[in-house]
Amino acid sequence: MSVTLRNHIRESVLRTALLHQLKNGQKSPERAARNMEELLLRFHPCSMEQFHYTELLAMIKNCTLEECLNLIMKKLF
Repeated sequence: MSVTLRNHIRESVLRTALLHQLKNGQKSPERAARNMEELLLRFHPCSMEQFHYTELLAMIKNCTLEECLNLIMKKLF
C-alpha cells in the first residue's frame, strides 16, 4: 500500500472518529473534549501542542459540528 493511500485512510478514519465524538458532544461536551484529546494524541502525538482540553471544550460549545471538524483537520493537515 502506498504512503499516500495509507495517509488518506488514516485521515479518513480520524475524521470519522472525530465526527462521532462531536455528535456525542452535544449531550456531554466535557466528556467529548476529553475523548477527542485522547483520540488526537493517538493519531497525532504532536497534536497536544496544538489542542488542549479547554480549547476543544470551547470549540464544542461555541462552534457547529462542521466548523469544529474543519478547524481540527485544518490545524492537523
